[in-house]
Amino acid sequence: MKTDIENFVKIGNYIANESRKISLKYFKKKLNIHSKQLKNFDPVTIADVSIQKKINEIISINYPKHSVLGEEASIQKKSDYEWCIDPIDGTKSFIQGFPVWGTLISLSKNKKIILGIADIPVLNERYIGHSNISYKIIKGKKSKLKSRNTVKLEESILNTTSPYVFANKNDQKIFEEVVKNVKTVRLGGDCYSYCLLADGHVDIILESGLKPWDIRALEPIIKNAGGILKTWEGDNIFNGGRILAAANKKLFQKTKTKLNKKKPSYK
Repeated sequence: MKTDIENFVKIGNYIANESRKISLKYFKKKLNIHSKQLKNFDPVTIADVSIQKKINEIISINYPKHSVLGEEASIQKKSDYEWCIDPIDGTKSFIQGFPVWGTLISLSKNKKIILGIADIPVLNERYIGHSNISYKIIKGKKSKLKSRNTVKLEESILNTTSPYVFANKNDQKIFEEVVKNVKTVRLGGDCYSYCLLADGHVDIILESGLKPWDIRALEPIIKNAGGILKTWEGDNIFNGGRILAAANKKLFQKTKTKLNKKKPSYK
């Protein structure tokens, strides 16, 4: 298994390197932007599609029997192994020239996530988790990740991409109640917020309505850094949904209690 995971990490890094070349080529360039939804703005660009295509090609060449679940294109196969890809997590940030978007790469075996990679191209940062280890590579230098030991909500830093993209107004209202208890709130982090939590800069992240490709890669990064990543109810995040990340178990339990204390019936 050790030999397998070493090879998976090697290919995962190669995927991230190739993806970075494509994304940086298109970053801060004039692009045709399409929305995948009519009602809500859900942008996709040539960068998203090109990266997904490249990743799928690399996986097909190196692991032809593996399945791929991708935001822009999937390769569905009956396999114990499934790669889950978000070519650009934070496309809204990408098209606005904001640098905290990233490429998310994960690999699962029998629905257990065994590898997670979050690459942040513009910042030249990469976060990797597997085999009970979690580390970052910044400008070629590798260092271990460790989440914070904050245990009081009133001393916590809370991040979310935006409550306005939560699954529903009920979840938004619950979020608004929780944030009354924390020290400060930061919006707009996309996947980078989770990397910051694993690296000891953020304490709590709350999201709602996430897809598998939005969150799977981040689980081993946070878990192996000492943090907790589950749903609001405390369940597995494999299929996405309402997500709660916390720097440690005590803070997770306190936040989870707040989340499930009040459930106002707003539509």
